[in-house]
Amino acid sequence: MNLERIKYQTCPYDQEEGILVTDLEEVIPETDDRGNLQYYCPSCLNTFTYCDCDTSDRRRR
Repeated sequence: MNLERIKYQTCPYDQEEGILVTDLEEVIPETDDRGNLQYYCPSCLNTFTYCDCDTSDRRRR
């Protein structure tokens, strides 16, 4: 899996750059129970999910 193209997403809380949460080797991305990618925003310290299918379900604490 090429993680470079999905490594960053805009945080829905503060519109800053969120970073994809991965394993220690940065090979396998973390997902929520629905399979959506998990991101961490170092600016606001929130974790959020990202799914192309539904932008209303992006926020998660």
